[in-house]
Amino acid sequence: MKRILIALLLLCLLMPGALAQESAKKEPLTLRVYLYDPCGGCASADAGCRDCAVITQVLDRLIIQNRALYDEGALIIKVRNLMYETVYKEYQGYLKGFGLSEDVLRNPPLYLVGEPGWGKALSGEANEGQLPGLIEEVLNSMPEDAAWRRPVKEGQTLLAPRSDSKNDILPTDSLILYFFKDYCPYCKDLEPLFLSLPESVTLPDGTVSRVRFISLEKQLPREMQVVQKYYDKLFVHPDRQYVPMIVIGSKALFLQEEIEPGLMPALLAGEGLQTDREPLRLLED
Repeated sequence: MKRILIALLLLCLLMPGALAQESAKKEPLTLRVYLYDPCGGCASADAGCRDCAVITQVLDRLIIQNRALYDEGALIIKVRNLMYETVYKEYQGYLKGFGLSEDVLRNPPLYLVGEPGWGKALSGEANEGQLPGLIEEVLNSMPEDAAWRRPVKEGQTLLAPRSDSKNDILPTDSLILYFFKDYCPYCKDLEPLFLSLPESVTLPDGTVSRVRFISLEKQLPREMQVVQKYYDKLFVHPDRQYVPMIVIGSKALFLQEEIEPGLMPALLAGEGLQTDREPLRLLED
């Protein structure tokens, strides 16, 4: 009987650890594929006139090749058309992050598995058969948050802005959302403004509203998912989907030129009461 009780006690002690390990699930791995698809991008800077045949073909092929990981949500596949200017800007950033030269697309497409700092690159459709092994290798070594890792330069200080608890936002609170990246120099210029924000404001109707400030780091896939929800809800143009940005109510203030003169008037006018809380639920544990 004593042995049974001891065994049950040990099981109870071990179970929380086992559950914690099970819940510590990694973020999905992203495979980005950059190529030119001339049949897309012919209508405007934002959307083509029909489905892009080349992109559809490549995407379907990669989904079939990596079906198990794709179906379980462990792998996200993004095939990106360099005919779009905003995609090309994104591509140039990734080239720099991965330490690749512009001539890498002499052998298209370019496959980027993961993010700079721990991801891997592969080029050429003839080499596509190597992707499953490369994906497995990166999956086994990727950090749990799947974030872009940049080496800190000498004398560089990475940003860690104020961010209040996402679980402590009341309907009567004035909510401000801040989209940033930890290395962004333009974000750093706004630090004095954010540090000077009051703890509460008196609204036009005389009520006092607590100020809540939530920072979302775009390099963290889980937080970027929330940022994208706000972009979509507020119809933020792709050319403005960069940092720094403040969302308050229905306003998406971009760069210092809009944020410094626009934030406090919007806050005092009660815009923060209307800031959509729903996308933040994606961050709930």
